[in-house]
Amino acid sequence: MRLRPRLSPVMDRFIAGQFFGPFMVCLAAFTAAYLLGDMFDRFDDLIRYGGLGLLGLEYFALKLPLIISQVLPVACLAGVLLGFALLNRSGEVLACQQLGISRLEMAVPVLLVAVLISGFDFLISETVVPAATREAKYIYSVELKKRSLKAVFANRRIWVRVRDGFVSVDNLDKKDSLLKNVTHYQLDDDFGLKDLRHAKTAKWNGSIWVEDGVDSFQIAESGAVTKTDETRLDLGLTPADFDLLRFDPEEFSLWELDRYIADLRSKGLDPGGYVVDRDLKYAMPLACVIMVALGMSLSLDPLPRNLSLGRSFGLAIIIGFAYWTALGITSALGRSALLPAPVAAWIPNFMFAMIAISIFLFGEER
Repeated sequence: MRLRPRLSPVMDRFIAGQFFGPFMVCLAAFTAAYLLGDMFDRFDDLIRYGGLGLLGLEYFALKLPLIISQVLPVACLAGVLLGFALLNRSGEVLACQQLGISRLEMAVPVLLVAVLISGFDFLISETVVPAATREAKYIYSVELKKRSLKAVFANRRIWVRVRDGFVSVDNLDKKDSLLKNVTHYQLDDDFGLKDLRHAKTAKWNGSIWVEDGVDSFQIAESGAVTKTDETRLDLGLTPADFDLLRFDPEEFSLWELDRYIADLRSKGLDPGGYVVDRDLKYAMPLACVIMVALGMSLSLDPLPRNLSLGRSFGLAIIIGFAYWTALGITSALGRSALLPAPVAAWIPNFMFAMIAISIFLFGEER
């Protein structure tokens, strides 16, 4: 097997085009399917809040960058399998090999296109996706569902206006409905501070907040501070009120996520799953190249070479589902601290890359 490709530029463009055309079709199909699924999932809210007009269209348009970023790896795999299924059906792959063109030489142009797609995925994930996702979230929660936005961020600390004052929170764990370092500032009729209550944590049990480590103080008009025995926090808030106050990982760029993780650690808080999400921002774009390599290995191996277009598309769906399942499992283990963050983020890529390399190396050159 030659390690240096000797294909002409015309042949390079032809093979790359055989991948890129089906890839664009698959990307459009998967994006449309994802968008329709999201639309049906939110259909009740769209009907209830009148989101079937321009506001709803704006919301789904802003979701497109995130959807495209997420379906790119599977679209790459499907594009390779479908493109080379067409070549195999006409016998062009076998003819190329009979002319002495190796599988590696045929793979190089497609892999170069995959590298460009991977770079594009990383670029939009760092620029377009965070801004568009935040705006889509605002439109859906505030403009469409008419929820009031009563919070501000000061040095990454959340401040929320409540009926009798303000509540500040260091960190919100949306998954466990857990607030960390919660302080409730109660004001009197003249907007002076009259009571202050602080809890290390507050966890929602389904109906009320269960606090831990509550310290309560009463502030007199003279400024004297007296510790009280009050052990309850009456926040007047539910976890749903904090939906707008926690950024999801896709709403961060890498530098914003790094800064947020550093800020949490400086406050003595565990960044938890955010470290896994940061590593995933590096791992996910590379999945495009790995999926293309796996698709090329399968397409150029004699065993699956004669797959029909329908079977090739089905194979892409199965492999894509397996990849997302593996990624979901390892990510969950990483967020639960059962796996180191780099291992949790990169092990699916490593597994599928090894599968692609193994199939390619043990395939027949004929």
